[in-house]
Amino acid sequence: MAPFARDPGYEGPPFNWNEEERRHLRAGLDALYFHLYGLSRADAAYILDTFPSVRRHDKAAFGTYRAKDMVLAYHNALATGDTDVPL
Repeated sequence: MAPFARDPGYEGPPFNWNEEERRHLRAGLDALYFHLYGLSRADAAYILDTFPSVRRHDKAAFGTYRAKDMVLAYHNALATGDTDVPL
């Protein structure tokens, strides 16, 4: 990855991999896309329920469908006009 980063001019150190941060970034982006496409919370919940492998993985790892919970929380924030949602 270092050569790929250098091509556009990045000269800094490699970033630390942070799975929790990446999980929040994905959830925030998913919520933003749902919001920009005008999908309701119910529509977003339905779509997220069409990913049974993600649900199984999350329930095994966290005891809940965490990806869905996070996406819907970000979706709620965006729906109320909270544009300071950290992505």
